[in-house]
Amino acid sequence: MEKQEWKDKALQRTGENKQLKKRIKELKNSRDSWKKKSVEHKLRADKMELHLKKTKKLIEKIATQTL
Repeated sequence: MEKQEWKDKALQRTGENKQLKKRIKELKNSRDSWKKKSVEHKLRADKMELHLKKTKKLIEKIATQTL
C-alpha cells in the first residue's frame, strides 16, 4: 500500500512541476515583452522631447526676428 501512495505522490508532484515550469516560461515571455515595450516607449519619448526642444528653439528664433 505504501508503494502505491508514493507513486501517486510522485505522479502528482511531476504534474505540479510541469505546471510550474509552464508558468515560469509564461512569466519570462511576459517580462521580456514588457521590457521591450518599455524600451520602445522610452526611445519614442526621448525622440519626441528632442523634437519639442527643436520646435521651441525655432519658435523663439522666429519670435526674435519679427521684433
